[in-house]
Amino acid sequence: MTETGSNPADATPALFETSDEALLISVYQRVGRTLDDLPYTDDFEAIYTAMYGPEGRDAQGVTRTDVFHRLHNLRKAGKLPRLGRAVGKPAKIEPEHETLLTMMVEDAVGKLSLRDRLVYAGAFDEVVDAFNTQAGLSLSHHDVWRIVAKLAK
Repeated sequence: MTETGSNPADATPALFETSDEALLISVYQRVGRTLDDLPYTDDFEAIYTAMYGPEGRDAQGVTRTDVFHRLHNLRKAGKLPRLGRAVGKPAKIEPEHETLLTMMVEDAVGKLSLRDRLVYAGAFDEVVDAFNTQAGLSLSHHDVWRIVAKLAK
């Protein structure tokens, strides 16, 4: 005679199961960095690695772009908590450089408000490289992203 619940098929697996979405939100909270400040940082890589392992799942179709967009959609849906301020301030650039960067982003995605489409995309690599070359700067992807996010506000 078996006890009720002793059969593994009768066990309630929900005790340890969590949805991929809930896990992503939990990992994001643990990192504690705002979404606008997250791209191109070690903290983003920590989220990606926590979700998909050190090798990631690029071969299976889950890219850094996908993860950022999932986080962005979760924020729009009100499921992603606001975590406070960014780690630092966006780099300061000259007004003419702001104009140049705005034009480059708009050339890449149509308008500045669509900037989130650039995160972890090859087009953003091209914007960063061209911007640094034309402006005579050597800003990181993260620095350029922060400036773009600030310009769009």
